[in-house]
Amino acid sequence: MAFLEIRGLSKTFPGATALDGVDLSAEGGEVHALVGANGAGKSTLMLVLAGVLSPTAGEIRLAGVPVAFSTPRAAMEAGVSIVYQETSALPEMTVAENIFLGREPTTRLGLVDRRRLYEETRRLLDRYHLPLDPAAQVGRLTVAGQQLVEIARALSIAARVLILDEPTAVLSLAEQRNLFDIIAGLRGPRLLILYVSHRLEEIFTIADRITVLRDGRKVTTVATADLRQADLVRLMVGHEVRERVPLPAPAGAPPLLEARLTGNPPRLEVRGGEILGFAGLVGAGRSRLGRSLAGLDPIDLRLDGRPVRLRSPADALAHGIVYLTEDRKREGLFDNLSVLVNATAAALPSLSRFGVVRLAVERRAGAAILERLRLVARSLAAPVRELSGGNQQKVIFGRALLCRPRILVCDEPTRGVDVGAKDEIYDLLLELARQGVAIVLISSELKEVLALSHRVLVMRDGAAVREFTGGEANEQDVLLAAMGSLPGAA
Repeated sequence: MAFLEIRGLSKTFPGATALDGVDLSAEGGEVHALVGANGAGKSTLMLVLAGVLSPTAGEIRLAGVPVAFSTPRAAMEAGVSIVYQETSALPEMTVAENIFLGREPTTRLGLVDRRRLYEETRRLLDRYHLPLDPAAQVGRLTVAGQQLVEIARALSIAARVLILDEPTAVLSLAEQRNLFDIIAGLRGPRLLILYVSHRLEEIFTIADRITVLRDGRKVTTVATADLRQADLVRLMVGHEVRERVPLPAPAGAPPLLEARLTGNPPRLEVRGGEILGFAGLVGAGRSRLGRSLAGLDPIDLRLDGRPVRLRSPADALAHGIVYLTEDRKREGLFDNLSVLVNATAAALPSLSRFGVVRLAVERRAGAAILERLRLVARSLAAPVRELSGGNQQKVIFGRALLCRPRILVCDEPTRGVDVGAKDEIYDLLLELARQGVAIVLISSELKEVLALSHRVLVMRDGAAVREFTGGEANEQDVLLAAMGSLPGAA
């Protein structure tokens, strides 16, 4: 008897089928990976298991007993715990308050026992080596820190099924290794770990078996040891994904954008048609620099050889600088608004006359750009929150393209995106470079940076420490420079 058995599970929404007769069988003690392209149904399946969504048809059995969760609390009480891809932590509350929200220890008078709350949180964090302060306000933590809060909350209950949805997307290498150590320590016959990730290297590192979904249907379940990565990619997207060869670097052109840096090199330069990659560990200062270039923090720079001071994102847009944030949920999307409104939000002046948006023009422009990006959505009027992570990222790219950027600053452009959508995003970035757009690429995925960039700038502790050009960059040297262990790095 399987520890978790799913039979004929289906979930339909108006105009769309997210799951279509999915079967899945998983055993206690295993790490079972669930993979597939964006829109394959992975997140919907996890939400059904976590009690967030009710299935349209099908049956779920846990340890041989049929279960149906009407609420997330009911799923939690049955031992199903989930770490979501997008953080749901409450920013105004402390780490301890978030971890035990709704399950706080109380006094005999029914009041929250704050001393016990913080003591239990400290024991939990120490047990799993999570570097968090129980009293810290979550809203002041980094994105990676907030993800650790989510993981701690999931570990705080006596789980029988632990669902990890893209748990390493914002974690540093050290935090990822710690998470894998935690998972190894959790293995046991009474716990099933369902692991969802687009990072195939970690799937092959940590998973015992892999179930592949495509277009809401199960493709196969196979032992990880019996599968090659190339075969898995083909099962996920239905076709081969080719290797990327970077464009030849633009020669002889003057810098389009120049900015001062701390460290070596002392100045950032990027030319039209060039992709400048930024590498470094979490907290190295890459995102801070990217936000400065987008006008979110004041910065002096030179555009076309002329000094410019950016005081706001509006200033940056006026000079043709467009920024794609690493945190699409909190900073990139208007969650309750439509796909179309999200795609055109930054380009409304060009779609308006006398301050009034021309709706027909807006719709034509938005539809054309999203069709170019192969967006999958039931309607442009649908709320953007209904889309998969990859399609939400395409909406953000569509918004950027409607602004006609001269300089595009991309911070983690493929976070939470499947290999097929990554392929499309890589094609888009290379095509923009061919058209003369200068691209600043910030990514935690070294393979991504090395595959796309003409030059790679490595940062550590807020300063530039090494620049690699052409084919001299490799994963080992970039990582050593990021850790301060490469001879010659600043």
